[in-house]
Amino acid sequence: MPFLYSYRDTDIYTHHSLTPVPSTADFPMHAHEWLEVLYFISGSGTYLVEGHQYPMAPGDIFILRPAEMHKLDIQTGEPYERIIIHFSPALLESLDPDKKLLRPFYDRPLGQQNRYSKEDDPSGLLQAAFDRFQFQNIADVRMNLIGRLIMLLTVMDSMHERTQAHAPVEGLAGQILAYVNEHLFDDISMQSIANIFFRSPSQISRIFQQATGNSLWKYVTIKRLMSARELIQRGEPAAVAANACGFSEYSSFYRAYKGHFGHSPREDSPR
Repeated sequence: MPFLYSYRDTDIYTHHSLTPVPSTADFPMHAHEWLEVLYFISGSGTYLVEGHQYPMAPGDIFILRPAEMHKLDIQTGEPYERIIIHFSPALLESLDPDKKLLRPFYDRPLGQQNRYSKEDDPSGLLQAAFDRFQFQNIADVRMNLIGRLIMLLTVMDSMHERTQAHAPVEGLAGQILAYVNEHLFDDISMQSIANIFFRSPSQISRIFQQATGNSLWKYVTIKRLMSARELIQRGEPAAVAANACGFSEYSSFYRAYKGHFGHSPREDSPR
C-alpha cells in the first residue's frame, strides 16, 4: 500500500494512502478490532457495510466500530486516495469516561449510519479535521492527532441525532443477516439456517454472499475470532474464550486464530 504518510503507536494508527490503479480484489471483506474513521478523498466505488451499500463520493467520511464487517468495491479507472484513522476505545477513556464521543460508533444499528457526506456537514468542520494531514515537522504528532480526532468526534456526536438511518436490509437477506448476528455463538450450521428460512443451503449461501460480499462461514468465523481475542486479551483462558464464542473444537479454533491473526492465542494473553 503506497503511504503518503503514516503514524502508529500503542492505541492510534493513521495513514494517508494513494492507490493509483486500485483493484477490488485488494480490498476483501474484513473487520477491525479498533474503531475506524475513513476519509474518502478521490476515486469511485461502493462501500458495503453489513449488507448496506453506500455509494462513495469525495469528502465522504465513514465510521466503523470493532467487528463491523465491511468491503470496498472500488472502480479501477480512478486513483483511490484516502486518510484512515484507527484507534482503540481506550485512547479517550480519561478524557471521556462516559464514552459520549463514541456514540456515533455504538449508538446505532449494525451497518447503519456509517457515512457522513458533505451535505451532512455544510459547515465543513468534519473535512477541516483532515486538512494538511501530514505531521513530519510537528513536534508532538500524537497530541496533534488526538486533538483532530476529538474535534471530529465532537462534531459527529452533535450530528448523530440528525443522521438518517438506513432502512434495514430488505427481505430474506436482512432476516438471515439478523438471525446470524443474534445467534453468532450458538451451534448453528448452514443446514440449520436453511431449515429456519425454508430454503436450501445453497440458496442461503448465495443470498448471504450477494448481501454481504462474503461467504456466511467466513463472516461468522471472523466475528467469532475477534470476540474470542477480546476475551483472551481480558485474561480468559484461550479454551474458555473459544468455547464461549462458538468453537466446539479447540484445535480448529487454534488453526483459525493463527491463520487470521498470524500468531497463537497465547501471544494475546496478558503477561
